[in-house]
Amino acid sequence: MMVDIGVFSRPDGGTESDEKVLYLQKHHITAAETTLEVVDALPFEAGIDPYNKLIDRNSGDNRKKATLLQ
Repeated sequence: MMVDIGVFSRPDGGTESDEKVLYLQKHHITAAETTLEVVDALPFEAGIDPYNKLIDRNSGDNRKKATLLQ
């Protein structure tokens, strides 16, 4: 199944209406853990099916705030 992967930026103190799409493309995801490198800057949020187009029991977990891995 192809699913949207989205990456979003937001200015400090901004709201969802201030958000800009940095990346939004369909990907074929086949593994439970998948790593994609799609932007070269730290985004605000990233998600799988970020606009909730697919049927999902818990659509609130489709987007997560981005953090740096250490």
